[in-house]
Amino acid sequence: MKRFALFFLLLFTCTGLRAQSTLFFGTSTGFMYYNGDLNDKRLVPTTKIFRPFANVLVGAHITRHVSVQLNYYHSKLVGADSLTNERDNLLRNLSFETKLDEVTILITVNMFANRTKRLLNPFVFAGGGVFFFNPKARYYGDKPDLYGELIELRPLGTEGQYASNSEVSYPKPYKLHQAVIPIGGGINVRLNSKWKMKLEFAQHFTFTDYLDDASGKYAVHDDLSASTNGELATYFYDRRKTVGTPDYKDPVGRNRSNAARNDNYNHWGIGIIYNPDGKRASQYRGPGFFKRLFSGKKSWWGNAGKGL
Repeated sequence: MKRFALFFLLLFTCTGLRAQSTLFFGTSTGFMYYNGDLNDKRLVPTTKIFRPFANVLVGAHITRHVSVQLNYYHSKLVGADSLTNERDNLLRNLSFETKLDEVTILITVNMFANRTKRLLNPFVFAGGGVFFFNPKARYYGDKPDLYGELIELRPLGTEGQYASNSEVSYPKPYKLHQAVIPIGGGINVRLNSKWKMKLEFAQHFTFTDYLDDASGKYAVHDDLSASTNGELATYFYDRRKTVGTPDYKDPVGRNRSNAARNDNYNHWGIGIIYNPDGKRASQYRGPGFFKRLFSGKKSWWGNAGKGL
């Protein structure tokens, strides 16, 4: 409930800008996918990790080309070593899934004025906020009461967060809310004076490598076994042993993932924007920077001197 209270607090803050600029509202959907240690580092990711997302936003035009938006995203992220082509990751056989909620404030810069009559108006955006996650994985071990159940991974301390060993420095438990910086761009398609459709892409840069519960090095097996949830921790920290990999060797001290690179996620979306106080472009006076820049020129998306 705290995350939704935060969203509505920011919503009312943004609404206070109405006296200075024009509000607009929007919603979008599409697919979101995870980039991290439990998938291949390929340019085009497998569609098996794509998941739908929902987005709502409220924004305000603060200049002719710049607007501020308050966004809320809800989605699910998944990753699995079974989808990779890397042999060692296939043997490791880790997986995760998590619900994701993100609240961010974005600054958007349009190439042309907000009220242009042009059909197409490219834009870029960037901002910051917070996201909430909770990685889980399914259990297929020897406990019949847990078989097939989703188990929260953070309370297990799969990298020794709850283990005790004076000779080994284990990491502290990670937080389930982290900062995020979305950066992206897209294009608005004008439908009429009040409605626009948008197509966009964004990469959401995080400040954590634990989105998938994997970071750093393998813990000592005996240390994990002696921790509070030792049996489950040793099951999920390295599946080579639990699946009976031939010639199994304890990977203690080896890198479990690339801790030097944080996890992140991307989205591709299509949405609709509604401006209840929409006006005809000719009602907005003043030449503006881009009108002066492109004045008198023609292009396939409209007359550069009109509507700016």
